[in-house]
Amino acid sequence: MKNKKWNREFPEVPEHVHQTVLRTLAGLDERKGKQVNRMKKGKIVILIAAAVAVLGTTVSAAEIFKWNRRAAEVFVADEIQQNKLVTEQIAQDASQTVTDAGLTIEAVQTIQDNNCFYALFNITAEDESIQITQDHSMSFLYDFQDGESPFGALGWHFVDEESQTVSNSRYFEIIGTKTRPGSEDLHMKIQFTSLNAPGAKAMDGEPVLAGNWEFVLDLHTTEPVRYDLNREYQIAGCSVTVKTVELTPISVKLAISEEDARQLEKLEGVNLDQTDSLSSLWINAVKYQDGTIVEEDGFQEPLIRLGDGVYEKTARLTNVIDTNKVSALLLGENMDELPLQ
Repeated sequence: MKNKKWNREFPEVPEHVHQTVLRTLAGLDERKGKQVNRMKKGKIVILIAAAVAVLGTTVSAAEIFKWNRRAAEVFVADEIQQNKLVTEQIAQDASQTVTDAGLTIEAVQTIQDNNCFYALFNITAEDESIQITQDHSMSFLYDFQDGESPFGALGWHFVDEESQTVSNSRYFEIIGTKTRPGSEDLHMKIQFTSLNAPGAKAMDGEPVLAGNWEFVLDLHTTEPVRYDLNREYQIAGCSVTVKTVELTPISVKLAISEEDARQLEKLEGVNLDQTDSLSSLWINAVKYQDGTIVEEDGFQEPLIRLGDGVYEKTARLTNVIDTNKVSALLLGENMDELPLQ
């Protein structure tokens, strides 16, 4: 797509957020004489804080934004963790809907940090005889305001039939790993062009419905907790120099020396130059300071970078973690402990 400047295109504030703020400000209006209809949407966060300070009430994240059920299955978190991710803008309500050619696409929710990106859409055909399965596909284009994609890997699919029954409506997910997160937000334009019938393996089928559905999503970063270790650890029976570990609530980035990665490569009989992954560095669990073990049993979608004397693995976690409580990572099938303190 031709690159354009999308930095002035933003989704409207969700109506339920708008109404929550108006209800809060109604009480503030009685006590301070403010006129709500003169307030700009860009002041919403400030207004909520002001309302809380003046009225002594609490507008919680849960009251403003409820997590989608499917997103909560992908990123397992309790209510406190969910609210924290909303407050930290790791989880956001996308709240955009476009209808064209008998198909409605709703951008439901995004969850992301400096490493990972997840966007959830709901696709609904007006014609209920169109039954959308996991083997259907969506064709789309994407663009960024500076023309360069931050993703090293990007994938998409309809959810499987174990997660959602077949009907005229189905969730569609876009999942990416960032290699160029930058320090400022990016605005990603996504233009869906068709819903496609099931096709041959790794191929789209014929279009079922074609049209134009455009969305603009923000891509932003999260400051990780970083450990500069530069120490040797025993991993899979080898002495391995771990250089750095970075943690966010939803991802881990682990860097070891390239020389030691080659040791593990020989031990496991894999080929790192063909993007094989090292199972001995698989993050099977996170250990907290109180001894609690948070197990990882999902697909981590790792991204591997090898070069400049470093082997670096970035992995999305399925269980949201509290980075302030982490004391160690447990790696590989042997659950080798990598202390971070």
